[in-house]
Amino acid sequence: MRPLVMNENMKIYRRARTWVMLGIVLAILLASVVINKIYERPSPDEGDYRQRLEQRITSMESQLNDPNMAADQEYGKYLKETVMVSRYALEHNYDTEKQTLWSTVMFSSNLITLLSIFTIVIAADIVAGEFAGGTIKLLLIRPVRRWKILLSKYLSTLLFAIFGLLLMLVSAMIIGAVAYGVDGFSIPFLAVKDGAVVESSMFMQSLVNYGYECVSLVMMVTFAFMISSAFRSSSMAIGLSLGLMFLGNMITAVLQRYDWIKYFLFSNLNLRQYTAGREPVVEGMTMGFSIVMLILYFAAFAAVAWSLFTKRDVTA
Repeated sequence: MRPLVMNENMKIYRRARTWVMLGIVLAILLASVVINKIYERPSPDEGDYRQRLEQRITSMESQLNDPNMAADQEYGKYLKETVMVSRYALEHNYDTEKQTLWSTVMFSSNLITLLSIFTIVIAADIVAGEFAGGTIKLLLIRPVRRWKILLSKYLSTLLFAIFGLLLMLVSAMIIGAVAYGVDGFSIPFLAVKDGAVVESSMFMQSLVNYGYECVSLVMMVTFAFMISSAFRSSSMAIGLSLGLMFLGNMITAVLQRYDWIKYFLFSNLNLRQYTAGREPVVEGMTMGFSIVMLILYFAAFAAVAWSLFTKRDVTA
């Protein structure tokens, strides 16, 4: 298995497009920090940031006292928790608006969607490209089981995604440290849990954000890999995967009133819906239910890819 994975990785990283895709992600990250630095307001003194926090608290409390706010319970809950966090920050002298290296790391998690698109391109081509180029026969004549060849391609795709994630995380920390310094390294992440404000590590929270985003990445990449293996068409795999990736949440929102939508893949991808007291897509859905559904979808994608790749004849 190791030689097969190494061979697939060599195919991926010797292509210029691989490094161009990774370079685009890093370029966007760097550009966002540069633009933010250009338009960044001068660093306020302690009194200024405390005054801004007090003004924010006053503004949010006035919104909470608005009679119309009772109709939007979710937003009202958000305001209450934000007020609690702001008061806690005042009491402990935390400037929650200060730009730090963690601001860059937190922003970088939003770019995982872009990395997912690039990984889908890799997954869509890694099998279909072999059939299109005729090189698949050179692999299949080797004394190696077909499922091992398929697994090595899938593992190589995931390794590319892991490499991209690590590169993005480390780069975000370095760029953030250069842009904002390391004096904010020890600032904690503040959140409301069980009615009280709790502190946690910003690094761990960054990993949590990355983890939530990676759920969608793995599922959509696996879907693209399945289409590539089943239909041997990289364009179909890319088109279907990206189409569902961008339209899946819209479809979920439109059909949210139907109870059966809870079995839809995109109703379960966002595991954040179960954190901080948020309402799930369909009432009654739980974290455990979504995890089981994701496992079932993953197993189905893998079974289709394995079945069609290992049993279908390869014509000359």
